Amino acid sequence: MPTTFFLGYDTTEDGEIVINEEQAEVVRRIFREFLEGKGCPTIAKGLMKDGLKTGKGNTTWTGDAVYKILRQEKYQGHCLAQKTVTTSYLTHRRVRNRGHQPQYYVKNTHPAIISEETFEAVQQEMKRRRLMMRDPDKKYRQHFSGHSPFSNQYFCGECGRPVIRRRMTSSRKGEKYYISAWQCRVTAGRDPDYKDCKTSYVHETDLENAFMKIMREMKENQDEVRQEVQQTIKKASLSPPEQQRLEELNVQIEAIADRISDLAAKESATSDAIYDATLRHLIYEQEILQQERDSLEENMQEQLYLEKQFQLLLDLLEQAEELEHFDVTLFKNTIERGIIYKERMVEFQFKCGVKRTICVRERKTPKKKQPK
Repeated sequence: MPTTFFLGYDTTEDGEIVINEEQAEVVRRIFREFLEGKGCPTIAKGLMKDGLKTGKGNTTWTGDAVYKILRQEKYQGHCLAQKTVTTSYLTHRRVRNRGHQPQYYVKNTHPAIISEETFEAVQQEMKRRRLMMRDPDKKYRQHFSGHSPFSNQYFCGECGRPVIRRRMTSSRKGEKYYISAWQCRVTAGRDPDYKDCKTSYVHETDLENAFMKIMREMKENQDEVRQEVQQTIKKASLSPPEQQRLEELNVQIEAIADRISDLAAKESATSDAIYDATLRHLIYEQEILQQERDSLEENMQEQLYLEKQFQLLLDLLEQAEELEHFDVTLFKNTIERGIIYKERMVEFQFKCGVKRTICVRERKTPKKKQPK
């Protein structure tokens, strides 16, 4: 396992991999800030501002460097062996392993800096952000942004396109002032491929007030919310036979991983056909079982995610007292996405599986003139 420029770890004279606590704190910060909602470029800027060093000892960080750290499975104490291979023993040139040689996943090879739960949460958040880059049907691309709590959170309920933020001008008693509003990008004239959408814009303050109104209602009716979430979790949960199969797969994969590790440690110095065939067969068997396990694991992770998000929602509601003013942290931690429909109807989809629809601003009915 290569350890050169490995941020967070040192190697002793005996070849043992140990945690470098000062560097490890940088790694933990990156994972923590990503889960708090920051993007990779924003995290990189913060690290440079604080003068923190990369694995190579530089103070220049890039979003790509942060992304690679977030994807690095070694920070949870495991190793995916043979990510790169040497193609020429004369030039010692190494390339990314794209089917040149088999890869195998070995657990608990060194101390972990990040828990498996945190690592998995980051991978799920990456997946969520990739999905947020498109509409619910995954058709229309947009850039991830963390400038506003509503960025990448809202989509048009009529055409499905993303909803964007606009600075609009209004006037009162002859004086101009600016307002922030959210509008379908088609209606705003920002989509060259589609024109036929007339969804109204919604004031940002109306969205904030509507969200807080829903949160106050949820706090008053927690039993009702609990029943809704339990139904959603039940649908996402593994059945007893699926749970039993997952446990069997974990045992089988662990046993194969141990055999692969033993073989790798006793690798023959000569070209042993039996050794190579045995190793390849074990790796192939591991991959087949891993695919089945990943499918079941994804369903189980969805169940755990819903349970965790619901508990987080309850904790945040318990901590909040008045719930009068818009709470950015509350919104970012609880809302998966919002759908804006005509007549200023907005659907809030919570991370715990609950949905709430509300009219963010009632239309004022003009007063009828009284007959003289």
